[in-house]
Amino acid sequence: MASLLMRHGLAAGLALAVLATPSANAEPASGMSLDYRLYIGGLHALSMTTRLSGFDEPDHYAIAVAARTDGFVARIIDASYVAEAHGTMASGIAMPSRFHGTASDEDEGERSVTMTWSDGVPEVVFDPAHEAPDAPLADEMIDGTVDPSSAVLTIMQTVATNGTCEARIRVFDGKRRYDMVSSHGGDRLLRATDHNAYGGPATECIVAIERLAGFRKRRLAKRYPSEFSIYLGRLREDLLPVPVRLHANNLFGAVRVHLVAWRNERAGP
Repeated sequence: MASLLMRHGLAAGLALAVLATPSANAEPASGMSLDYRLYIGGLHALSMTTRLSGFDEPDHYAIAVAARTDGFVARIIDASYVAEAHGTMASGIAMPSRFHGTASDEDEGERSVTMTWSDGVPEVVFDPAHEAPDAPLADEMIDGTVDPSSAVLTIMQTVATNGTCEARIRVFDGKRRYDMVSSHGGDRLLRATDHNAYGGPATECIVAIERLAGFRKRRLAKRYPSEFSIYLGRLREDLLPVPVRLHANNLFGAVRVHLVAWRNERAGP
């Protein structure tokens, strides 16, 4: 159960991992941390922090996300997940160079996946090795793909540049291959609540997941939402819009992610 809940919850968490990216003219030493809470079926299930820092080049992105079971769920499940993504932006598209993610829980211990890109095709390494799928996907299937974090960053950049969410991105997470298809849901005016710290204008992007390969065909595959709505708002005028809310549904019920706090971080005095 711990493994199922963490992998489900972190599907949403990972989608948020890169959405704190500053604009290209942000100071190189600047960074940002965003805190989120994820609810499943009305229960506080996960707390997540996304941190962005170390912009040595204007088009470079480097993101770290950490999540852990929290609230009532943490009393019965002790599980965590950390991930990092690195890459460059090219014509508004996030092109990853490396992704590394590690999941840990009391039932299965620690498991990690590392992806590195060369000529558009990611090389995937699992630790322990038995976590690898029995039949890896062909290079033709994963050529030109990006990790889920970089895919959402591309959607965010599209909103910032074009004012719309329209995008189709080829995604691969090391096991599963799917297309992320984003459509414009409209402009919204959100109010801050007891659960969410953000109030103000936001863009709703409706993101459909077109499953292509690597998904289990049994009932547990439903833990992956087939669609989610992500709401992007600007915390500051010189920043790209960041995720302030996320709505989805799956096997465990309604999934809600709320931004609860954010901090601007700068190196030096």
